[in-house]
Amino acid sequence: MSEDASPIALFELEDDYSIQWDAFVHEHPQGSIFHLLCWRRTIEKTYGYTAKYFYTKRGEQWTGVLPCFVVGEAPFPKALVSVPVAVGGGILAKESETASLLRSAAREYAEKEKLEYVEYKTETPVFDDLPTKDGLYYRFEQELFGDRDKQLKAIPRKTRAVVRTGQKANLKGVYTRDVLDSFYDLYTLSLRALGTPTFPKALFRNALDECRSDFVCIREAGRIVGIVLNFYYKDIMMPFFAGTLPEARNAGVNNYMYWHMLETGYDLGYRTFDFGRSKANTGAFKFKKNMGMTPIELRYQYDLLKRDEIPQVNPNNPKYDRAIRLWRKLPLVATQKLGPMIQRRIP
Repeated sequence: MSEDASPIALFELEDDYSIQWDAFVHEHPQGSIFHLLCWRRTIEKTYGYTAKYFYTKRGEQWTGVLPCFVVGEAPFPKALVSVPVAVGGGILAKESETASLLRSAAREYAEKEKLEYVEYKTETPVFDDLPTKDGLYYRFEQELFGDRDKQLKAIPRKTRAVVRTGQKANLKGVYTRDVLDSFYDLYTLSLRALGTPTFPKALFRNALDECRSDFVCIREAGRIVGIVLNFYYKDIMMPFFAGTLPEARNAGVNNYMYWHMLETGYDLGYRTFDFGRSKANTGAFKFKKNMGMTPIELRYQYDLLKRDEIPQVNPNNPKYDRAIRLWRKLPLVATQKLGPMIQRRIP
């Protein structure tokens, strides 16, 4: 039997295959930093979640991968998620037979563990028969041109004026890896304003250790007023977590912070600016559109086992309104202590 005619075989990842796993992700057009093993190590070190990393081979050739974690505790549902704390995830496959085999493996494991569903954080649906969450999440991106004037003109006129406000305020940006504590204070301050439980500081420390990442730190007259934690994948730069001082926002800190990356990214070797995920019609969604970014819908899919409808574990669900209002009133130190305990329970 020739290799091309060999049956597809399913495996669960062992350390010996780490190089092959990441190589397959890099070669696949839908691969992302969240499919890489650096993200597995980041999540395992931070939360201790159970990881199930399936892959397939036809002969000696890899044909697909599926990274998953068991996530969620009461009062939230328990699920198999590909992958947590991420924009992307889901099955990467060369052919439909591979995708079906990986899906079957995930569902079989979820059934055995009595989980409620399997979530695939896909950009484009893989399966015609799975429920798909439409119209909620979008990511944004813009090409990096290597031409300052062209990059600036890609930003709408009113937003360009805000960027210039930041320049006139003598805001200065620098890439660094040494501002974790300051970042965490600013980030948790921003999340409290949104009514969202924060992640543990260990998540960001582990991400810095395991992934291609750094901070952009913005200062005004020497004072730190904004910081964003960035991830890098291939020739893509992705600002992923950010926080700014509320009293400094009138100086255009948010706009200037991302402009600094747009202005410098090309010379650092990057060609695409991926502005991460936002929910439709939120302030963050509008901010990114106003920066001239193109929205790209993320169409997550769900294999439902113990429920009839797609889970709505997000701030748009009215059942969380009261909790969000209460969270906004808590002292910052309380959100930093309680947030990670709540957040680790959310799938």
